[in-house]
Amino acid sequence: MKDIEEIEPTNIAKALGINHSRYIAKLNNPEEFKFKHIQGLANLLNIDIQIIIDVIKKELAQVKKKAR
Repeated sequence: MKDIEEIEPTNIAKALGINHSRYIAKLNNPEEFKFKHIQGLANLLNIDIQIIIDVIKKELAQVKKKAR
């Protein structure tokens, strides 16, 4: 998700209806994204929503492994 940070973060945050710092915080902790934000992000990036969901799931699994 952090790779997305480089793609016009201020404009994406504004389009999602959240402020820039909150958007960056959500990219660092993607489990905090609401579904409407994930859907909006998929629409803005013109990608299938499942791709974003899969990336979030993968990142969460990695965090879980590190916590063990």
